[in-house]
Amino acid sequence: MRIIASANQKGGCGKTTTAINLSSSLSLKGKRVLLIDFDPQAHATLGLNVNPSDLEKSIYDVITPKKNDFLGIEDILIPIRDNLDLAPSSLILTAVEQELSGVEGREDRLLEAIQILKEQYDYDYVIIDCPPSIGHLCFNALRASDEVIIPIDMSLFSLRGVAKLIEIITLIKDKVGHDVKSRALITMYDRRTRYARVVLDKVRAEFGSNVFKTVIRYNIRLRETADCGLPVGDYDKHSIGHADYESLAEEIINSETDGMYHNLNTLNVAQDILQKTEEYMKSPKIEPPFSENEEPSSYPIQSNYSDMVEVIAARPDDYFYDDENI
Repeated sequence: MRIIASANQKGGCGKTTTAINLSSSLSLKGKRVLLIDFDPQAHATLGLNVNPSDLEKSIYDVITPKKNDFLGIEDILIPIRDNLDLAPSSLILTAVEQELSGVEGREDRLLEAIQILKEQYDYDYVIIDCPPSIGHLCFNALRASDEVIIPIDMSLFSLRGVAKLIEIITLIKDKVGHDVKSRALITMYDRRTRYARVVLDKVRAEFGSNVFKTVIRYNIRLRETADCGLPVGDYDKHSIGHADYESLAEEIINSETDGMYHNLNTLNVAQDILQKTEEYMKSPKIEPPFSENEEPSSYPIQSNYSDMVEVIAARPDDYFYDDENI
């Protein structure tokens, strides 16, 4: 069983979209998948056409220390289709942050629940949709995970989210000795703009195998699916969004992750990212020119992100694990 979190402390970077559609694509390839919605916003639950307000129990009832009777993940499972189950979330999950304060073993609540689940269910993959915040929920999700996918929507804010996540990963390693393998996923890539193409080339050239080969392109179908409560493959199997997540699923299935994590001082790396992003946010912005046959987007593109990539890529292995053997 591979346990993979989808996490970034910046919201709106495709974290939940990735959790939903990766889970769906893996299940369509015959893998048994459990999607755990660990975000109080319950967007992954809503995205699979389950109304949180209609639920009698959710992942909150599994994690909270307030319950007298033990409730496991198996008690809240909702079958979505063949090979795909959901452990839903609801707004009450926000209460867990305060409830876990001072509780012994609070960082292991989700891990212990998944370990018990292993004895009864033979899942190939458990995908965890993390909240876009730092706290007990995020710590629990990463503590329970073997790997983390970090969606990056090609913005400085997204990189700052990566930095915060690295700090948590470092803390988990230091406190409990648990290594979480991390890898970046480029999302919301708009190939119509030259700027996006240039940045993508720089990311791939500098970070290499520390970034998924698959790129999630901007696709309106991915936005429309949220209103329909369907994975993009069920909504429009011919869309590029579905094709991209099918490619990501194949890449994950074909990858080997054991022994590929380097013991690095990632806390210094996180601080470097934060410092550099602050410097670039204060520096004058440069607007790249458009070619004659390229339409500008509806908003002005003003960013030094490509320069930022070059700065942090000076030591790429300090940011993500090396999987050169894939």
